[in-house]
Amino acid sequence: MRFGDLIFDARFRYASDGRARSITFTPAESAALELLIGHAGRILPRQRLLDVTQRGDADALERSVDLLINRLRAKLGDAARAPRYIATSYGEGYSWIAAAAPDLPESLYVAIGPVAGPERLRADPSIHAFLTALADALRERLPSERGVSLHPGAQAGAAAPFRVEIGLRQDDAGVHCAVALRQAAGGHTLRADRLVIRPGEAPDLVRAAAACAESIKSEIWRSQTRARGEHAGPTDEPFELRMHRAALLLSRSPQSWLESAEELDKLRAEHPDDPQTALMSASHLYARLVLDLDSQPAELEPRIEAQVFQALPHIRDNPMLMLAAAKLLCFVGRGHLDLAEALAEEAFAQGTAYASAFAVLGQLKLNRGRLAEAVSDFDQGIELAEPGSEFQVFLQVLKCTTLVATGDRAASEQANRDLYQTKPLTRMQLGLFLTHPDEDLPDDLRQLLLGLDAALLRRMLAHYDYLFVRRVPDASGRERMFRGIVTQMARHRAGDGLPPEVAASAPGLADNGRTDAV
Repeated sequence: MRFGDLIFDARFRYASDGRARSITFTPAESAALELLIGHAGRILPRQRLLDVTQRGDADALERSVDLLINRLRAKLGDAARAPRYIATSYGEGYSWIAAAAPDLPESLYVAIGPVAGPERLRADPSIHAFLTALADALRERLPSERGVSLHPGAQAGAAAPFRVEIGLRQDDAGVHCAVALRQAAGGHTLRADRLVIRPGEAPDLVRAAAACAESIKSEIWRSQTRARGEHAGPTDEPFELRMHRAALLLSRSPQSWLESAEELDKLRAEHPDDPQTALMSASHLYARLVLDLDSQPAELEPRIEAQVFQALPHIRDNPMLMLAAAKLLCFVGRGHLDLAEALAEEAFAQGTAYASAFAVLGQLKLNRGRLAEAVSDFDQGIELAEPGSEFQVFLQVLKCTTLVATGDRAASEQANRDLYQTKPLTRMQLGLFLTHPDEDLPDDLRQLLLGLDAALLRRMLAHYDYLFVRRVPDASGRERMFRGIVTQMARHRAGDGLPPEVAASAPGLADNGRTDAV
């Protein structure tokens, strides 16, 4: 069983990583791993973990579970404040948050084979050198947990989602190689390239293989991001989430949007007038604004607006593209709310992408100040979205932040619990902003607040304002969205100033914390 770059044996007695490092676990650690992974995504109380790790020791204390989890985190290379595997839910217990990799032999993702053609060509050293270089080039371009196999046999790579087939023929010019990327599901050919290996060109084989590998990687990215035709299913996720998922699939960098930027530059160069490509590029810029604290709205918003308007005349027969355009126009907030509403309502009336439509309609109602209606739309989207998906988490985040603005504390606290149950990591990402001013800050969130660098905390506040608070037109709603975090800062970090965005969005909170224009 594989999680990230760790491969566990069936009984969780040991694990190995991509650097061939072996990790062994004690019987108690193995029992804890088996229980946590067997209930992935669910919060397990300390007593439950104690029952399976202490083997009936009546004198064992729950504190020993904390020590056990700390040992496991050290072995897994995990961190309590930024967990990849085990998350803490203060006062409740622990949960396993890592998603299992596809259940494929050796995590196989791309299989090179079969190679077809005359036996003498298949056995030629130059062909073997090219295939080996191609496999190496693909391994360099895919994350370490994504496997690449090289098996020239006829039945190679049946379990891999992508297969590279090679065809060989020879004439006076040299050996002609047809390199085709095929998707296993349905057997569709995604891309086919042709190259000629001439006698004495061995030094160029590595460069040719690298070019092929780059093309294959680009096509895999495109196959995961581009909409197919004008139809979308009721649970389909929006453009930006689809591209984010594809970028994570292929990225060797934690900044996944960098992967999309490189591929989109190629796609736009090939199809400068394609409306879908323009909206994909605009959605990528939107993702940068959401994910990158250092992104510059003043620079990126006009580019998003221009790319949406480039696409608009050509998308009226595609509801999914209309929803993408509506969402982007709503987000940049440059006076196009009426147009965004018209696009979204037309797409909702014509299309079948119900979950995506409710997400956009809810955000439009939020911008109009119709908060209760927005929450209702988010709820309908949550019910339609794939359970546990990033899309469902996105909708839950929108619901949670909107409920803070309404002041409905009971509904807000229940929505927060639902969000943390779906994705425990969101507690550490958003918990400080979803807290209430009169509650005692839980220890894990208090430690997080105390450990944040002052400059980073101000940037996080400004980012929260940009993503969520500024959307609410009512000043009292904006103040409620900031009141919890500002009160907790005054209580635990009284010397810190607030960024000017807080004072501008919620001027009534100026007495709770000193504003700081730095």
